[in-house]
Amino acid sequence: MKYFDAHAHYIGKRYNKDRHRLLTHMHKNGVEYIVNSTSTLELEEGLQLAKEYDFVYLSIGDNAAYTSGPEGDKYISDEMLERMIKICQRNKKVVAWGEIGIDLRREAERSKEYPNGTQNQIYWFKKQLDAAKQVKLPVVIHSGDACQMVFDILKEADMPNYGRGRGMIHCYLGTPQMALEYIEMGYLISVTGVVTHKSARGRNLVEVVKKVPLENMLIETDCPYLTPEPIRNERNDSANLKFVAEKIAQIKNTTPEEVARATTANARAFFGIS
Repeated sequence: MKYFDAHAHYIGKRYNKDRHRLLTHMHKNGVEYIVNSTSTLELEEGLQLAKEYDFVYLSIGDNAAYTSGPEGDKYISDEMLERMIKICQRNKKVVAWGEIGIDLRREAERSKEYPNGTQNQIYWFKKQLDAAKQVKLPVVIHSGDACQMVFDILKEADMPNYGRGRGMIHCYLGTPQMALEYIEMGYLISVTGVVTHKSARGRNLVEVVKKVPLENMLIETDCPYLTPEPIRNERNDSANLKFVAEKIAQIKNTTPEEVARATTANARAFFGIS
């Protein structure tokens, strides 16, 4: 089986000791491609990783967590936005803009120090959507306890399709109905190891997977986070996509081979990787 990890985070100290060993063994584990999500502070490392490994591609952009507080100026600015646009225009390994979006999970705590945090997130989310339009790349969308807000902004933004989809909803945790509405709008639903968890969110994601056709689905690890069962307490990596594919196959009464085949084909088309 061949897997495509549509969203991973291989930059950071949790991989410093064995990143090269992990990535050089990915093909042995059936992992054909990886899209590494890279923030502005990780740009140089991300570009180098994509240069070193031919099967590693990049999505670049700034997550909501980096744009809501006083620390946001370290990450995102008009100057940085222009730099990212230029990188996208000249580097073919950059295949998407993101992850971008809104995250309200810690906003109540942040608001005591930075009362305009949510508005700042919305401002930079919209500016990065415009930048993605400018460079003609699909978007990778993050939504933390802000499902309806993000949905409404994307609907208003009316992102271009470019013949391969407007974007992917990374680590989807919304309702089954909203997932179907996203599909109608031209977005793909990306499923993580949460689908294997026995938590309320895991059970909700099972219901989503039941409703979403395989042709509208991607799979991802979001590693080093969201490790699937039966190894949930360990650090995650792309080799664990097999557990996600097995669970989806069980839910949809099909085979892991069919899940891997369909989601890999979807990802290659979406990211424009022939």
